[in-house]
Amino acid sequence: MFTRLATDPPGPVAPGLPDFPGGKLTDGAVRLRRLGPGDAEALFALSQLPEVRRSNIGGPSTLDGVRERCALAESEWLAGTRAVCAIVDAATGEFAGDIGLFYQEPFLRQAILGYSLRPEFRGRGLASRAARLFSDWAMADAGVIRVVAGTFPYNDASRRVLERAGFEREGYLAARLPGPDGTRVDDIQYVRIAPHRKSPDQ
Repeated sequence: MFTRLATDPPGPVAPGLPDFPGGKLTDGAVRLRRLGPGDAEALFALSQLPEVRRSNIGGPSTLDGVRERCALAESEWLAGTRAVCAIVDAATGEFAGDIGLFYQEPFLRQAILGYSLRPEFRGRGLASRAARLFSDWAMADAGVIRVVAGTFPYNDASRRVLERAGFEREGYLAARLPGPDGTRVDDIQYVRIAPHRKSPDQ
């Protein structure tokens, strides 16, 4: 919910997370654009892939749930809690996947990064490019100091994505996450830290 009071100062309120410079992020091979209602069907199809479902904790499991998430994406960006984008193949303009930055800890200036990619776009470095672009923007423009990403022990491919994007392994958290069958799953965590905020011995 958003509201305005009679005592509020005039003029627009700055969004919780800033816009992309020029409205988009791209490195020439991959482009990130803000997720919208028109992405719901493609995002739902991606979310139903077995390997994506296995790694997706807490995401919507129905098409209606994905439609709601896409419809709320702009308000979450405005509130500063979540920035979710479509990963687009810059050469073809096709929807290649999604990537999200979850800013649940603004006091700590730490955000969580998550992503998924359609099978036909894997193996080309698009996910690594997207992760680097998005985390660069978060640190340079959104004031984030730590961007963290967790991977399951079996997901070697995701760890390679993060390492190519400049993330470093930070820790192994046993039984941190709920698994799909009621068990607990270990979480291998990676981090990128804003260069100007690193301690002198790093």
